[in-house]
Amino acid sequence: MSIAVLCQIKRTDHPFYIRDIDLNIYSIEELCWFLNHNLALAGDAFFDDSLQGWVGEELKDQHLVRTMENIRREGDRITDKMVHAINAETGWIYVQDREAFEKAMEANHHLPAPERLRRRADALVGYRKYARAIEDYRKILSLDDLEGLGAQFIGTVYNNMGVTYARLFQMDEAVECLKKASENLHADQTEQNCLCAAYLSGGEKSFENLADELKTDPERRNRLLEEMKNSKAPDPEGDIDSLLGEWVQDYHRETGL
Repeated sequence: MSIAVLCQIKRTDHPFYIRDIDLNIYSIEELCWFLNHNLALAGDAFFDDSLQGWVGEELKDQHLVRTMENIRREGDRITDKMVHAINAETGWIYVQDREAFEKAMEANHHLPAPERLRRRADALVGYRKYARAIEDYRKILSLDDLEGLGAQFIGTVYNNMGVTYARLFQMDEAVECLKKASENLHADQTEQNCLCAAYLSGGEKSFENLADELKTDPERRNRLLEEMKNSKAPDPEGDIDSLLGEWVQDYHRETGL
């Protein structure tokens, strides 16, 4: 993928590679853009030796290198302090935006670890890094005290993972995840997504079997089946992406998550 950022400071000849989203950046301004738009992807591990080395060798910013070294040595709120330090080098955050950004940083810092990981996975989905997102969703679901996270949170993870599997055209896995999401959320939209995935996976028979299992209201069941029958088969290069986008939007509207 690529981004366009107007740079006032000279770009480097050699980029810094952000593995999570397969992105090369060539300036401190591009680094600011990434951090400020992707707090969910900017954990402490992001600010490692490789980034510090790039800042020193390519950006020739020894002042920032020393600041980064001090922050890592202190080991306290590394992400927050690193983001502030990098922004300070460019004056990237406008005064009128600073308060909102500070609130976002503070809210991100106080998130429980599972919620932070879910947001990271959701961000990876936004960049179409589906396999990496599924790895993170599965990490959450493998936690020892999963029930302690609450049915709403667990259902959201299963829902988002199900939609992600569907984006990979792994419909059987999508159906299983969306079934578990429906069991936890008891939301009409989640059940509908699950039935649609079943239809896409195995046609009318799969739809009917799952509707029986979920005890779907007969009137609603017939209406959904007719809608699926009357819709054309999704084009792998286009239609299904729109369909899945609608699933996500409808789900968030219904659940508020």
